[in-house]
Amino acid sequence: MKAGDVESGLLKSAIASASQRRALSVFALASSLALLWLSLPVASGLFLGTLLAFSLLRVYERLSKWLRRPALAAVVLSIASALVILGGVVGLFSFVVARGIVAANGLAHGFDPGSPMRILLSRMEDAARSSRLGPLDLEGRVRETAAAAASKLALWAGAVASATFGVVLVLFFTIMTTFFVLQHWTGIVERAERMLPLHPTHTHVVLAEFQKVGREVFIGTILTGLAQGLLAGVGYGIAGVSEAALLGALTAICSLIPAVGTLLVWIPVAVALLLSGRAAAAIFVIAWGALVVGILSDYVIRPRLVGGSGHVPTLVTFVSLFGGVQIFGLVGLIVGPVIASVALALLRTYDREIRADARRTGDEVSAEATSAERQLAGATPAKKG
Repeated sequence: MKAGDVESGLLKSAIASASQRRALSVFALASSLALLWLSLPVASGLFLGTLLAFSLLRVYERLSKWLRRPALAAVVLSIASALVILGGVVGLFSFVVARGIVAANGLAHGFDPGSPMRILLSRMEDAARSSRLGPLDLEGRVRETAAAAASKLALWAGAVASATFGVVLVLFFTIMTTFFVLQHWTGIVERAERMLPLHPTHTHVVLAEFQKVGREVFIGTILTGLAQGLLAGVGYGIAGVSEAALLGALTAICSLIPAVGTLLVWIPVAVALLLSGRAAAAIFVIAWGALVVGILSDYVIRPRLVGGSGHVPTLVTFVSLFGGVQIFGLVGLIVGPVIASVALALLRTYDREIRADARRTGDEVSAEATSAERQLAGATPAKKG
């Protein structure tokens, strides 16, 4: 066989191999997109499970060493997480509904003769009669509204309890994803470093940032809500508001909405105190809610917890929080900061590569200039004395 034929065969084989590799890459990308499309209905559970696993990775490593069985450690942590989540959700829901029904019934029966609310409504009714508005029957309307709220709250509780399939489905995929990520995260990172069209070092940096930020955002969001609920409950208790624990729990739930969420609780509380003749308590609740629950929690505690150790600028943290809520809804409080942090990690990696290339180019130019100077110096004849 001639040498030209051998070279031609090798060239054809290389071309075929390259074309096959490109086709395989296209099919791999299509397969990934198909899997992402199939996972959209349960994306919330998958995402929350991933972040929960990131939060438990250190505990998982220690438990694996102690048990010497990584699979068993992943099972134990997954089941424990499921019990904690389920118990917390059921307990909080039961507490809010039970105390809410009691509070609504108490409001409906709070119009006894001589009570502050009864006196206030009577004064407002007298003022309305003397005006162009005429009699408004404010007392009857408020009583009917409170009674309707109590009955609707009970009906709402039953409707939510009967619609638990979606919650159970999200919880199921959350726990399954937690188990999978805990047991296979190291392998996922290794495969991503091989398969992604990035340098393995860059892929490792991005995935490490994703893991770190996911853990910080997940834990930070929960701790911020608990802090706001606790601080609000303390303020309600100091102001002498009835059902302070219930209102604190509602404040913690509403704190998932950044900046304005807690307003939905402490502003109505302050208005109710003002209408009942307790102006000093109303002013205190407004000041406490604005300064402690609002500014301190939303603008100091949340950015520090969600923003981590300063690797995300405060401005970017706020943009990711508000933008995430606008695009993804409440889950955007977690998704937004994670996307922003991974994007910053990619940009910082790209910036480091550009600077490294610039340094290498500068060193090469400097070396070539030095070599040229030496050659020029060597080629210049020495002057005669």
